[in-house]
Amino acid sequence: MWLKTTCTTGWVLLLLAVATGSLPSADAAGYRILFLVPFPGPSHWLMLKHFIRELTDRQHQVTCITAFPFGEPLQNYEEILIDPPYPMRKTFPVEGLFASSQTSDFDKLAMYWEMGINTSRHGLATDSVRQFIRRTDLEFDLIVSEQFFQESWLMFAHKYQAPIVTISTYGYSDFFDQIMGLRTPWSFVPHMILSYEDDMSYRQRAYNIFISLCDTVYRRFVYLPKQDELAREAFGGVMPVNDLPSVRDLEQSISVILVNSHPVLSIPRPTMRGLVDIGGAHIRDPKPLPDELRQFMDEARHGVIYFSLGAYMQSAVMPVEKRTAILRVFGTLEQRVVWKFEDDRLPSKDIPPNVMISKWAPQNDILAHPNTVLFISHGGQFGTFEAMHHGVPVLFIPFFGDQHRNADRAIRQGFAQKMSFADITEASFGAAVRHLVDDSRYYARAKEISNLFTDRLVKPMDEAIFWIEYTARHKGAPHLKSKSIHLNWLRYHSFDMVLYPAILWFLWSWFRSGSKKQRQRNKSSDSRKRR
Repeated sequence: MWLKTTCTTGWVLLLLAVATGSLPSADAAGYRILFLVPFPGPSHWLMLKHFIRELTDRQHQVTCITAFPFGEPLQNYEEILIDPPYPMRKTFPVEGLFASSQTSDFDKLAMYWEMGINTSRHGLATDSVRQFIRRTDLEFDLIVSEQFFQESWLMFAHKYQAPIVTISTYGYSDFFDQIMGLRTPWSFVPHMILSYEDDMSYRQRAYNIFISLCDTVYRRFVYLPKQDELAREAFGGVMPVNDLPSVRDLEQSISVILVNSHPVLSIPRPTMRGLVDIGGAHIRDPKPLPDELRQFMDEARHGVIYFSLGAYMQSAVMPVEKRTAILRVFGTLEQRVVWKFEDDRLPSKDIPPNVMISKWAPQNDILAHPNTVLFISHGGQFGTFEAMHHGVPVLFIPFFGDQHRNADRAIRQGFAQKMSFADITEASFGAAVRHLVDDSRYYARAKEISNLFTDRLVKPMDEAIFWIEYTARHKGAPHLKSKSIHLNWLRYHSFDMVLYPAILWFLWSWFRSGSKKQRQRNKSSDSRKRR
């Protein structure tokens, strides 16, 4: 009885310590961590910066390869800049996405593959990165890498003989399961680009299997070999080429994948140790708003609508006729509007008095304000989670990637609606905004979603940092990895238990049949001879 009470009390104290951040670090000396962020996505960087700050605050020495400067002094931090950064806006121009949103599933896959190869090649070929690869005076205890189609960069783990933790900024994918030794059941787990639920119809299951199989085959036999070539070109000059592992082997050596996912927005799926949900890890306690913005929102008697298309889909680039229609709608509303608009050259005569235009906006703090009644968003994962965390209904205007999927799942959860950017007119946009603001069910459901989203045993950032330190502390934590990563498809599903006996039975039957026919021929021959 004493032991049971003592253990229970110990667990309670441990959880309280983790929750309050008062748990003493077992890694007081700190680890040397190489943090890889080769993808030049500004919203991704804004999330990953929080991990870097947490790690350096805990006295770990972080060296980061990134396309973005941190922007402020930070102790225990060194960065190697990919300069010039990959020209994302020239390769994937925003103007083209405004003209025609991406809807084809195969276009989405092709975008990921092309983007992965091009950004990986560009970063590895940059002078600063090439010089860093050639250095022989560095050692690292752990590699932390963004898991976003830059697999060739995992070769840094081989160079430094260090374990790997990756952070997926966009959610789950089938190949995460394979990395950890789990085969995705396509019968009820939809592909990452699809908006299906886990109760797919026959037609949906057929399409899901088709696109999942196409992705798997292309990735295995075309995409990963290209990443192999990039890794060998970059690291072959400093290490024997014949000794370099394949990118696929490096993937299978990943210890932990921290996945930007949450059960409220993602469908239930099988999991395994090493796959950890950390959706919302980037969300911080709200800070005080700038004085002018705070006063503007505090005095909004009918509430505030926040409009932002994210860091990539900039509002300032949208067609003038769409911008004009949106501003006219805003001017007819009782609510006040904060619009993150990246260009300060918008004529003041075009801006209604209830609209505040701002080149930069503290999105998390705005969504946390009690007067915020609606978020108009492109549907990025980070902003969607922030809206869910703070309980704000959303009008989605999705363009590409996972944005359509995020919108569809939020709609099914009952706190959102969506519309196509191409369909925006003064009438259609106004009707959509008023519907979400006037129907109190959306606001009430958003608050229910907030309760679900924030109801956790441990804060997601604390859990993420725990697994990062755990992996370094236990030299890669190999006990987390299932040996099933070495099983082929037949053995994984135990089909060999049926196939091999079936082959033996067939061979035995064939042999017996042949022997029987031979005996019959011999018997017939003997009969003819006796005649």
